Amino acid sequence: MTLNPNVSHCPLCQQKNRCEIASLQGCWCLLEKVPKALIQQVSDEDKDKVCICQACIKKFNLTKEDNFTSL
Repeated sequence: MTLNPNVSHCPLCQQKNRCEIASLQGCWCLLEKVPKALIQQVSDEDKDKVCICQACIKKFNLTKEDNFTSL
């Protein structure tokens, strides 16, 4: 038996993702560029079905920018 993912929650942090893909105006997620490395953290069952929230995208991008190697 497979369970449907909870599409209103981020698959990474479990907080509300505020996706409004079904609304007439569309959703923020249609305009957002999500890094492939972040999408790879989503389970195969949730990929292409559940939106990652803006907070997780922002956190990932900030962490990536701050990630450097000391010489």
